[in-house]
Amino acid sequence: MEELKTLSGINMYKLVASSLLLLTAAFAVQHCSCQTVHFDCPKLPPLPPARTVHELRPQDIRVVMALGDSVTAGFGMMGRHGNIIEDLQEYRGMSWSIGMDDDAQTVPNFLKNYRDDLIGGSLGHHLGELCYDIVCPPFQYKPDKDVLNAAQSGAMIPNLVTHEWRYMLEQLKEHKEIDMDNDWKVLTLFIGANDLCLACSEIVPTLTPDDFEKHLRETLDEVMKIPRVFVNLVLTGNISGIYTLSLKNKHCTEVHRLLPIECACAFLGGSTPEGVKLREDLDKTAMAFNDRMNKVAADYVGIKDDFAVVIQPFFSGTDPSNFTIDFLSDLDCFHPSLLAHQHMAKGLWNNMLTPAAQKKTSLVWTDPFVCPTNNTLLYTN
Repeated sequence: MEELKTLSGINMYKLVASSLLLLTAAFAVQHCSCQTVHFDCPKLPPLPPARTVHELRPQDIRVVMALGDSVTAGFGMMGRHGNIIEDLQEYRGMSWSIGMDDDAQTVPNFLKNYRDDLIGGSLGHHLGELCYDIVCPPFQYKPDKDVLNAAQSGAMIPNLVTHEWRYMLEQLKEHKEIDMDNDWKVLTLFIGANDLCLACSEIVPTLTPDDFEKHLRETLDEVMKIPRVFVNLVLTGNISGIYTLSLKNKHCTEVHRLLPIECACAFLGGSTPEGVKLREDLDKTAMAFNDRMNKVAADYVGIKDDFAVVIQPFFSGTDPSNFTIDFLSDLDCFHPSLLAHQHMAKGLWNNMLTPAAQKKTSLVWTDPFVCPTNNTLLYTN
């Protein structure tokens, strides 16, 4: 498809391009009609500290960290506001895996129920930070708000080790409250959407499953150099289902018609045979990425007794087309809404507290929280 020849140049401006969505303001803004998430698990008494990563309980976690892209950065989750500055915000304090705003329904706040002195979660909101492939302008991070949320909008997997981890390591070393040697840390790594959304373009050779695996190993090798880390490696989901979900709403259909570059491999071609083929190939590549993540995680088993890479598969079998339109932000009908972030937090939390063989592979909004007991672990197998 001819449009794909220019995608690598166009997509780096995706945050700016998103502002053009204001042109569709004539369509009704979608408001969430679903029940929001509320964490209500009881507190637990203190226990003797874990000696190995295989003994970890929620009470043991002192530091939370995250690597990723615009989803983890919280881009656009609050929808449209009517002006460009507010529309292009990243709501980091409410991000599913790393946000720590008061009362936000996020994994760090779930963990704080068991340990009040948890640190590392991101706070508040600010204008989006852009990192796309080789375009990662310096001095964008805002440590007072980002804290240990190193995710940046547009990020692809090569950016983790070359850009995001450098920021993370600097912050870990400078943070006066972190005991690097003794504090147990949880790092959530969720990446691949931007890689997948350009995987149908043959002009981007770094987006193959082989290269995805290579960059993932490079990142985890660096993470393993610091003590006491439990890594949540979150599998990717069915991005093509967002196209199907968007067809339920006139506003979203128009957004994707005007701005297919948000995820070219999902939206270019629409319902034509060529568009269908692009989405089929997109799903195949997503499965290949997940296969590589499973392979890589298995290779880290048993290397150190204070380090584990744990596959969290709750998204891998999730088909967004089965959800209501409230799953998507009405800013671009691509990024998850606040409601979706809350349910993603619940899905990750439940996966973390479930043994590998029983972990759910799809996000079910009606699922209750898994509430830990004194015998519950952050399972490594």
